[in-house]
Amino acid sequence: MRRLILFLALLIVSVWLGLKVVHHPGFLLLVYQPWMVQMPLWFALLSLIVAFLVFYLLIDSIDRFHFLVFRVKNWLRFRREQQSYSKTQQGLSYLIEGRWEKAERSFLGGVNQTVDPMINYLGAAKAAQEQKAYERRDQYIQKAYHVAPHSALAIGLTQAELEWEQNQLEHAIATLNHLRQKSPRHPRILKLLEKIYARLGDWQNLLLLLPSLRKAKLLTVDEAEIFEKNMYCEILMHMNTASLDELHHVWHDMPRAIRKNSDVVAAYVKQILRFPETKEAEDLIRKTLKYTWHPTLVTLYGSLPFTQLNRQLVVVGAWLKIYGPHPELLLVLGKLCVRVQLWGKAKDYFERCLATGPYPLASLEYGKLLEQLHEKDEALKKYKEGLMGLAVKESELAAKYPSSINTINTMYK
Repeated sequence: MRRLILFLALLIVSVWLGLKVVHHPGFLLLVYQPWMVQMPLWFALLSLIVAFLVFYLLIDSIDRFHFLVFRVKNWLRFRREQQSYSKTQQGLSYLIEGRWEKAERSFLGGVNQTVDPMINYLGAAKAAQEQKAYERRDQYIQKAYHVAPHSALAIGLTQAELEWEQNQLEHAIATLNHLRQKSPRHPRILKLLEKIYARLGDWQNLLLLLPSLRKAKLLTVDEAEIFEKNMYCEILMHMNTASLDELHHVWHDMPRAIRKNSDVVAAYVKQILRFPETKEAEDLIRKTLKYTWHPTLVTLYGSLPFTQLNRQLVVVGAWLKIYGPHPELLLVLGKLCVRVQLWGKAKDYFERCLATGPYPLASLEYGKLLEQLHEKDEALKKYKEGLMGLAVKESELAAKYPSSINTINTMYK
């Protein structure tokens, strides 16, 4: 209904305008020397309207053409990206399957068709390394740096991991330390450095790394304590050629809390027992065992070259009352009784020690005592028991550790 009313209104207006033009046609005069153009007014208006429509259609056509070109460009770009994505995805699949040559070709095939070819170069570097093509690997890494300088951290981490896998540990350390200058608390950098230093046995640098591991919250408080303790134990264990002054220097440089740790004390005592002076070792062992049980310290105390054996017997006997019948204590007491010729007590301690379970060292010492007492049959029996116990322990260790790998990497995990 509205459209009909609007149509009738337009028709009436058109008729009215037509009548006005007929009765009063008027004219338009355009003068531009030496030309002069005269036309009816209605024709001039109609020409203006037609010119406006033509101009509008021309502008609209140009916009439509630009839009068409834009759509074609987008389609071509999308097609290239899809092709690149397809080749990159194919390269990743080949990489997972271990088909290194095809993976490298697929990654390189998508380089020129992708907006960000960094992933392709890194994937190609991994594939090249697996083919032992280390020069090509390095070339791909450098190209990745060139095309994506803003992703230097990601590329550097990939480079360090590839160097780690190839056992180029010094190169990996250099790469990681360079990255660490830019991102000192990056978890992946710190964990990879930790692994490399552990493999190299570089305990000093591991200790220097500990504060950063704490700040990055990669270790809990308990894990950090175990980490630090193990590092100092390793440092002491590898000082077999150090002088006594060097040992003292390292010991006094340790934090006080670490010097109270029984494992660290045991490692330190083992080193200073290489020297004739044993007073320091005795004091440390007695001071530590006063508060903490540690079987290695008991064994070390029993090996000290004391002349006052009765005093030593009293000390170890006091530990027996405090900590109970541990086999280490019973073995040391049995050995001390042998040294002071208390044969009956020595037998009793050895038998109590062996009653706790197979203990090859106790069987050996007991066998020596029985042989000394001319009880050869019993001595042979104890020797046999000791050998059997030793074989059982060796088989248990072989089952637990099937290969002689370095377990330092996981000792504080």
